Amino acid sequence: GFGFDGDGDRIAVLTKKRNIKGDELAYLYSLAMKTPRVLGEVKCSQNMYDEIDAHGGKSFMGKTGHSNIKKAMKELNIDMAAEVSGHIFFKERYFGFDDATYAMFRALELAAKGFNLDGELDKLPKVFSTDEIKIKTTDAQKFKLVAKLKEVLVEIYEKGDAQNLLAGLGKIAEIIDIDGVRVRFEDGSWALVRASNTTPTIVTRFEAKNEEVLNKIQNKISKILMDVIY
Repeated sequence: GFGFDGDGDRIAVLTKKRNIKGDELAYLYSLAMKTPRVLGEVKCSQNMYDEIDAHGGKSFMGKTGHSNIKKAMKELNIDMAAEVSGHIFFKERYFGFDDATYAMFRALELAAKGFNLDGELDKLPKVFSTDEIKIKTTDAQKFKLVAKLKEVLVEIYEKGDAQNLLAGLGKIAEIIDIDGVRVRFEDGSWALVRASNTTPTIVTRFEAKNEEVLNKIQNKISKILMDVIY
C-alpha cells in the first residue's frame, strides 16, 4: 500500500513485511536505473550508500532539507535524491522535485518489472537503527552544542580515546561534518548528531550491525552529548 503526506511530497510504502523507509526506497529505485548518481541526506543508512555503489551507481551524502537537496542535486548532477522521511526527488525521467504520486508510480514500475521489494531488501546486510531522537534545546545553543561535541570526537579520532569515552566501540574510521557530525566506526556502525534546521532541537540517530553495539553507541555518544550540554 501507499500513503502520502498532506501536501503530497512525501511517500510511505507498506508491504506485508515492512514500512519501507525513504533510503530503502532510494536503493530499490536505483536497481532499475543505469549507473545512477544518488544523493542521500546525512541521516540515511550506510547500507544505501554502500549498496548503490556496489551495484554500479555513485552515491553522495548531503545536508538534510529541501533547499539543501535541490542545491546539491544541481551541483552534483544528481539523478535521484532521498530523505529517510520519504521525500524522493527524481531528476531522471522527471523534473527534480519531490512528488509522492510519481514516486508511487516508480515503485509500481519496479513491481511490474519483476522486482520483489521485500526480497531485494532482505538481501541487504542486516542493520539495526534507531528512529530520530530529538533533544530539546534552544535555537541559540543547538549549533554551538553540536560543534562542541564534534571537537570532542575529533580529538578522540586524532589523538586517541585517553578517557575511554568510547570504550568497547572500536576505532573511529571517519568523521563527516557536512551537517552536524556523523561518526563512523571501523565495523560500519555510526552515530549522527545534528542541529535541526526548523526547531530548537538536536537530532540524533544511530545504526549498527547488531542491537548490542547499537545500544552501546547510543549510550556512549548520548552521554558525551549530555556532558557537553550540562
